[in-house]
Amino acid sequence: MLKILLIICILLFLVFVPLYDRAYWPEPTKKSLLFKMISASLFVLVAVLSIFIADNKSEYAYTMLLGFVLGWIGDLLMHLPHKPDKPNMKLIYAGAASFLVGHIVYIIAFVKATEVITRNSSDITLAEIVAAAMIYIAFALMLKPVFEFDYSNLFMKVTLHIYGIFLVIAFIKACKLGIVYYVCANENGIFGLLTTLLGGALFFVSDLTLGMRLIGRSKGNKKIKSLSLYTYFGAQMLYALSILFIRG
Repeated sequence: MLKILLIICILLFLVFVPLYDRAYWPEPTKKSLLFKMISASLFVLVAVLSIFIADNKSEYAYTMLLGFVLGWIGDLLMHLPHKPDKPNMKLIYAGAASFLVGHIVYIIAFVKATEVITRNSSDITLAEIVAAAMIYIAFALMLKPVFEFDYSNLFMKVTLHIYGIFLVIAFIKACKLGIVYYVCANENGIFGLLTTLLGGALFFVSDLTLGMRLIGRSKGNKKIKSLSLYTYFGAQMLYALSILFIRG
């Protein structure tokens, strides 16, 4: 029964995310808020169902669930009513903070699960921080001429860079967990690898394009908005499904 509910949730997810994409353009509406929160609620529900289906009562499962709840809150805050010519920056900052804490929670979950699987410490090292910073800087420099970031707001500039580095760290830790699980696990290892690796990659693309929309000059770009939306929800769903396989 729970597996059937999981499949239904995934199918509904595939319906409501495109509906949200259509309703969200060119500006947020009450209908787009409804579709967005249904989509967000579905990835949280998939995480809960995954916990029960896999009987996964690990620290990884519950920590990831906390991250999904923070993502749900961030989704709500970022979408609450904004005037087209004057966005409510307090809500945007609060939503961004919720997402940032959510990514930190994901990093903690990846680190703890890796430690359980390998029985060795997997703390964030200086080398990983430096590597994350270099990867982020490389992406930022490569994309700057294409998307014309607006760096006039110093606070947002610094925040974006910090956020971006955390994103890369989360991706690195997600990849490490997926690879470790694949090497050490049974026949389900490939699923743990794909859900974490692809989830981390999609999150990076999603938040990078979100930054382009919020403080760059891509606000009127429908393709960028849709790319940000689909990669974000895809990442959340993949992370939720990882609970079916990964314990830690």
